[in-house]
Amino acid sequence: MSSLASVIIDDSQLTCGICLDIIDDAVETCCCHQVFCETCIEGLSTCPLCRKNLETTISHVIRRMVGNVEKPCEHCHVMFQRANLKSHMEVCIKKPTVCILAGCSFSGPREVTLNHLITAHAKELTNPNYKIVSQNSNEATRNIDLICRKTNSFGRNARLGETGKYYCEGRLDTGCGCCDGYCGPTNGCNCTACFSLDLSSRNMPRGYFINKCGYPVRKGELWQGRRRFYCGRKCMTFSLDPGRNTDGWCGDDDGDNCENCKIIQTQLEAGGCYSEIADLN
Repeated sequence: MSSLASVIIDDSQLTCGICLDIIDDAVETCCCHQVFCETCIEGLSTCPLCRKNLETTISHVIRRMVGNVEKPCEHCHVMFQRANLKSHMEVCIKKPTVCILAGCSFSGPREVTLNHLITAHAKELTNPNYKIVSQNSNEATRNIDLICRKTNSFGRNARLGETGKYYCEGRLDTGCGCCDGYCGPTNGCNCTACFSLDLSSRNMPRGYFINKCGYPVRKGELWQGRRRFYCGRKCMTFSLDPGRNTDGWCGDDDGDNCENCKIIQTQLEAGGCYSEIADLN
């Protein structure tokens, strides 16, 4: 009975002559039949060995041989064939990952990050009014239509009013006392679902909100024992009154705030109609 000879090839025989590492995506030169990494030889016009005009072809045999060579995962250190390593790396539970929620700086192994999402962001992940904004959302935000009609979380159709805010014309659930009790249709306060729609459609950074006139607001520094919301606009009358103390601008870090920012201040603070949304943002 005949037997097949076993040929043992060590890693040195599968080494690229340029990077001196195991050949990745092997290509063979047509001039002297040397094998290199595809990326190492890419862009060269002459063979790095014999200096003749460079032409290459894929070396399928070497690629299969290299694919069978085992290599440890750099994260979990388990040995895998190189052909399977890339797909493993995508799901490795020890792979370092960052929290997907914008504004959160947590990072750790994948299994720890998953647990972090459940324990630290359970409220965000289970609230229908919360829009998850990824840390790497630049590509996604390019595809957001900022002016089209949308459906809010109450199931109502919402369109932009003259303030640039979304309104669905439904009954307000805010109890603000400063409007006619309806969400829009052109101005004023909007319902909590449309307020959330404003924040998500504009992709507002964490800690920023939109007042009833459609201007972005955020908190300033501590002033008179309280951190106030400011829109940063010149919309006030200059005053040196200790209770007001404004140079005419609403903020941007201290001093009195404008009437519209006073309204959203009460809406966002504890007990206010937007306070749950503020907690999530």
